[in-house]
Amino acid sequence: MLVLINGLPYFGKMIAKELNERDSSNTYVFLDTYYSKWDKIRFRFLLPRSKAFISVNGVSDQSGSLDLVLKRKMKLIMQWHGSDVKIAVDRFKEGNLFFNYIDYASHLFSAPWFEKELAGIVKNGVYAPFSFTERFGRGKSYSRIQVLSYLAEGKEEYYGWNLLKELAEKHPSVSFTIVGSKGIGIQSPSNVSFKGWVSEEEMSEFYESHGIFIRLCEHDGKSFAVSQALAMGCEVLWNYPVIGGHLVERNPCSLNTRFEECVSIIQNRNLIPNIENIRIAQEELSKEKVLSRFVDQIKVILSE
Repeated sequence: MLVLINGLPYFGKMIAKELNERDSSNTYVFLDTYYSKWDKIRFRFLLPRSKAFISVNGVSDQSGSLDLVLKRKMKLIMQWHGSDVKIAVDRFKEGNLFFNYIDYASHLFSAPWFEKELAGIVKNGVYAPFSFTERFGRGKSYSRIQVLSYLAEGKEEYYGWNLLKELAEKHPSVSFTIVGSKGIGIQSPSNVSFKGWVSEEEMSEFYESHGIFIRLCEHDGKSFAVSQALAMGCEVLWNYPVIGGHLVERNPCSLNTRFEECVSIIQNRNLIPNIENIRIAQEELSKEKVLSRFVDQIKVILSE
């Protein structure tokens, strides 16, 4: 069976690759029908030969591609991630949500809290995470307490920069490393360093040398960064629940309290990473385990 995939390029390409490696009964082709003119042409050519379509994005407005999918009565799967959930909820509240594709499709949720957030919008969703990690901590001691966080370029406030900035100002002796953003035009304390986009190898080194990882998005899905931080033995402060993490509210008081607790925990371990987090990640977040489950759920829907 030929299955077409579109949506977020980073995740869509990865999902197509992993599905092709793990499911020999079907062929999966990713097409960037959002931004690539060539892929739009390929979509028109391949559509008549395809039996199913996976949207790596929850679609709550009208789409020419999905109109054709429904017209051909193909099987449709929507994979919800994060911002697409917020957009759909906002549209639902405003009364301008487009239900045609949502009512027709089968749905996969990347995070368990999406079921509650999309209540009244999606009727038949299944929790199907694919946030995995391939690298695990070695238990190497830290030289000092350091904090790591990811802020998307141009969306720093959405990712919690104001909270991180205030925390850094309260703890000037602690180094804060920010990846993703270059910090252009941002006034920051001297103990904050912006690294911009880094390689996977550099990111692993940061996880291994920083005992605390903080993620404070206004709205989030099942973050790869959180899974990877846990797997490297970090103490993770996140405003969403995760096994091994520290649930924090998006306000300065909650963040500072949880942060100081984590500093004490690491100091009491003599600056050794969280070995239990590494063990849990090895058992539950390995690439093979997570993607095997994910592919199985895709195959079940395609066989129905």
